[in-house]
Amino acid sequence: MARIDLIFNPVSGSFRQRRLDAIALALKDEGFAVTVLATTAEGVRFSGAADIVVIHGGDGTVRDVVGALGERAGDVALAVAPSGTINLVARELGFSPAPATFARDLAASWRRGAHGILTSPLFRVGRVPMVSCLSIGPDSHAVAKVSGALKRRMGRYAYVAAFLRQMRDWPRESIGIEGQLSDGTPFECEAEAVIVSHAALYAGPFRLSPDAALHTDTVELITLDRSTRSRMMRLSGAAMMGLSLQQRGLAEIRTCRRIVFDHSVTPMQVDGDPMPAAGRVIEASGLSLRYLVPRRLAISSAA
Repeated sequence: MARIDLIFNPVSGSFRQRRLDAIALALKDEGFAVTVLATTAEGVRFSGAADIVVIHGGDGTVRDVVGALGERAGDVALAVAPSGTINLVARELGFSPAPATFARDLAASWRRGAHGILTSPLFRVGRVPMVSCLSIGPDSHAVAKVSGALKRRMGRYAYVAAFLRQMRDWPRESIGIEGQLSDGTPFECEAEAVIVSHAALYAGPFRLSPDAALHTDTVELITLDRSTRSRMMRLSGAAMMGLSLQQRGLAEIRTCRRIVFDHSVTPMQVDGDPMPAAGRVIEASGLSLRYLVPRRLAISSAA
């Protein structure tokens, strides 16, 4: 019998105790031994005996769990039961939000062994894990103004409200960037707004780069040399319509192995949360996460 630590975030934007109970019961019905553990202000606790860690929360909770696992992050199978505000990782992995379906798919993935695993190289910003994305610019300033209470009340729309408020006081700061492209070529540029994506999606259902994906050993660097209000609104509109940002001259996109900012930028948004002191360097950690994936997901990159 496989053992599961079911980690949940009680202050997540869409957390409901009834749904957590339903997930725990559904997992037990599939034959798993389940230990339910809440995240706290002091951090994440584990039973120490789990074969699988199931994370019931958003991308920030996934990041916190990965950070708490530390060098053991690649030793245990991970799964994400969708909850939280944005859920970029959960969307890409493709698990159902319905507890019974989630548990059934998880059991099938576990039985498939290595064929049910998606390997995801872990990138860090300084010492902070980045499981999906980060940004610097007007949107990171907006994220820094979103309180936990607002997220619980409005969910993902809390970010929309914060961004609209940001329109009154629009920050613009040029950032020097250098690094290494996927083929090893060095590059340098300057930008007023930066997005780095490792997950396929950004800010919900939007795909900013066709090459971003959890299984890749690179990240996508999306930069705007000028982040005016009109430029950002045009970029948002193009993303909503699924149009190419680079072909329309709205952003420059580079596939990178390493990114270095010329100074510690604040505020920086990492996986949906403000990180005032995350670091200047984005690079692979040398670890790879092992996500369980449902059968219906195409996993040609699975281990």
